[in-house]
Amino acid sequence: MINYLGHMEKDNTIVPRTTVRMRNKAKSWKYGYEPEYDIVVISKDGTIGKIITINSIKIALPATPLKKEILNHDLAPHNQKWQRDPLPKGLTEETQFDKAYESYIERQWHRRDNGLFINIGGKTQYITGTMYFFLNWVKLDEGYPTFRVIQNELMLYWEACKADQRCYGICYVKNRRWGWTALCIGEQLEIATRTENGLCGIISKTGEDARSMFGRLIRAFKKLPPFFQPVWDGTTTPKKELILSEPTRKRSSSSTKKMNEGLDTTIKYYSTVLNAMDGERVLRSAIDEAGKFPKETPFDRYWSIIKTSHRLGSRIVGKSLVGSTVNAMSKGGLEFKNIYYDSDPTQRTKNGQTVSGLYHLFIPAQYGYEGFFDQYGFSIPNDPETFLYNEFGEKVTCGSNTYLDNELQALESNAIDYNEHLRQFPRKEEHAFRDEAGDCRFDIMKIYEQLDHNEKELPKDYVQRGNFYWKDGIKDSEAQWNPDKNGRFFLTWHPPKEIRNQFEWKTVRGVYSRHPKAEHVGAFGCDPYNRSQTVDKRGSKGSIHLYTKYNMVGAPCNQFVLEYIDRPAKVEHFFEDMILAMRYFSMPTLIELSNEKFLTVLYNRGYRGFSMNRPGLKWNELSPTEKEFGGVPAQGNKIADAQFYAVESHINDYVGVARTNTYRPTGEMGTMPFSRTLTHWKDVDPEKRTKYDAYISSSLALLANQKLTAAPTRVVKKRVLQLSTWNNKGTVSVLKA
Repeated sequence: MINYLGHMEKDNTIVPRTTVRMRNKAKSWKYGYEPEYDIVVISKDGTIGKIITINSIKIALPATPLKKEILNHDLAPHNQKWQRDPLPKGLTEETQFDKAYESYIERQWHRRDNGLFINIGGKTQYITGTMYFFLNWVKLDEGYPTFRVIQNELMLYWEACKADQRCYGICYVKNRRWGWTALCIGEQLEIATRTENGLCGIISKTGEDARSMFGRLIRAFKKLPPFFQPVWDGTTTPKKELILSEPTRKRSSSSTKKMNEGLDTTIKYYSTVLNAMDGERVLRSAIDEAGKFPKETPFDRYWSIIKTSHRLGSRIVGKSLVGSTVNAMSKGGLEFKNIYYDSDPTQRTKNGQTVSGLYHLFIPAQYGYEGFFDQYGFSIPNDPETFLYNEFGEKVTCGSNTYLDNELQALESNAIDYNEHLRQFPRKEEHAFRDEAGDCRFDIMKIYEQLDHNEKELPKDYVQRGNFYWKDGIKDSEAQWNPDKNGRFFLTWHPPKEIRNQFEWKTVRGVYSRHPKAEHVGAFGCDPYNRSQTVDKRGSKGSIHLYTKYNMVGAPCNQFVLEYIDRPAKVEHFFEDMILAMRYFSMPTLIELSNEKFLTVLYNRGYRGFSMNRPGLKWNELSPTEKEFGGVPAQGNKIADAQFYAVESHINDYVGVARTNTYRPTGEMGTMPFSRTLTHWKDVDPEKRTKYDAYISSSLALLANQKLTAAPTRVVKKRVLQLSTWNNKGTVSVLKA
């Protein structure tokens, strides 16, 4: 029943066996979501049987019928393959009402309505009605579809999306050459040729792509059997829309509509603009390549508009098939990614829906890789014990995983091609959303290696979360740490007591202020903001990073040990957070001088000694503002270049897997546990860096640690040499008195 995308639930664990038996007898299960048992019933005959779980959705299949009612039951397992139920000879538009064909047509309608059970290679599979319609009747340009188990499991999930009254449809990350567009065509044809007064819309990354998909649909429509093909509006080959004016033949004469009563259902394609399908009541929308929408039609905005066309009030009356491979984040991928992660069925609003309303799904590439399906339609992800024959009759000696691994191994020396291969054939969800290497200014492979390590291997308690506060609530007394799962600070190291909260008062260039005592251990970088939160909560965040240099006090060396990326409601709270962190670690801060407000607060509170001057400049080269407050200008190519090269150097030396043993053993994974910062590094454009707060503060922390810390001065006493003198007259030298 389920092989790749989920698992089968044990009988009697979700719904009591007695309840199943009683309601199956009464055929009282309704197609849709059953809140009492948290299941989605996709059965249309009033029964339920096996329950499978895909992506946290518990899907109740129809009750398994008697053995004799399962297709292929009378064949040996090695002969149990999918075969079409072809159109009988002589059945045409003119003869379709002949009694000789009545049982055949009834069978086709029954399978289209209810689906069927079939034995494939010794395993029983359930095929939904839509999937049966697709396999048996949707003849594409390349012919009728081939049965593949992984596609069938996708269609089980899609049926659950259709049945669930809380769901607007599916958001699917496509694999290349996988047949998603064909499945969308099959769904559009199936629903449109049976439904009255409906609109089925098609949109893609360009209007031309949508037109091409519509053309494929028209060609498939014209090849449908006469009993499934309504009369359309008379256009030989519709160019923009297909208007279905009359119904198909129904299952019995009692349900046949009068021939002058049309379906009045339309299938049409749209240009890729924000108002496409807006204001219309949409029965089914196929949104292809949503991860490649143009900048003027960002998909997240488009979905917020088109979503309303699928409902009447609170009732969802239409469903959407959203699917795409993922473009670079700057080329439409980010907007699709946002909707995808807002479509998590495990994260629901108080209305019981996901944030987007859709249910997302990712299928690893190894299950759908061309050439790695056996003769029955099962995927070949793992190496067979000897060999298998694939669907083309070719001998297969390794699985798709090994094949893909071999391709990656051949690309290891080329970071760009290696990254692109992972993007094109993702076996992990995060690989599908990798950015193009050419769009990242840094070594994207090292960043992704570190991100993957953080997600999969970093211990959960490695990073602590919390806030700092003043002891007894007295400002500038003693900074203390309070763990808090909702805290604003993330850190991996606490300073020892001999360093913590240590400072000294001294006068430097006429200013009497506190000075940190652990400047030799590390330094902060800070990108402040200067306005309290607006009503719509817009605005950049404040960002703080602490980086350590080589030291002898037991602190990590050359590592980021603190991350703060937040925007408290009041800017004064951010200022206080920064002061608390400086005091707790007793380390100075290099602050971006985008506004003097924060630096003025530091000066007035007696922390001028904690505010570093711009590294690399002598005192007389600083501006008057820099001399008074410290900090570094936000503008200027020189400082921007220094920030870029500082981050680039750190990534090369300390992030991801070490390629050489210059700074750490070859093959060793780097230590950079702050994934938000890594993501900012991946996405930032150094020329347009203002919205990447973590990039700015982390780069300033690196620059701050490049400042040479003067070693303690040593008093050198003048050494007086006591030299003896000799009388060298005669043959023997005599020491003078």
